[in-house]
Amino acid sequence: MELLEKIMARAKANLQRIVLPEGTEIRTLKAAEIILKEKAAKLILIGNESEINKLASDNNLTHISEATIVDPETNVKMSEYANLLFDLRKSKGMTIVQATQLSKDPLYLGCLMIKNGDADGELAGAQNTTGNVLRPAFQIVKTLPASA
Repeated sequence: MELLEKIMARAKANLQRIVLPEGTEIRTLKAAEIILKEKAAKLILIGNESEINKLASDNNLTHISEATIVDPETNVKMSEYANLLFDLRKSKGMTIVQATQLSKDPLYLGCLMIKNGDADGELAGAQNTTGNVLRPAFQIVKTLPASA
């Protein structure tokens, strides 16, 4: 069994909910199509639903409809996520207004979904720099404490 086959078999054996914050990026959608077709993960695409569906239709991506699509502008859990971010960052001077605005950023939203237990992981970097992807992860998900 080749490496990719081993990875896919492990993924299928332990399905995870993975957030893709760059849900309107075509390479991300093409990769999502493969993952969904193979049933290797449960995917959450962040972006405007009609834009994602149009890109999927235009590119014959028939499995994208199996993903959950979360639009930051209309998500019913946005106030919950904003309050979570505010609680995490208020000691650093963040206001609820700033938390509400940042919660609409797909990279922050993805990390908030993980922190809130609504997702298991996130994959990004097709449109964003490494620094932009890691910043919300360090602020929200954080790292494990060093072992003594």
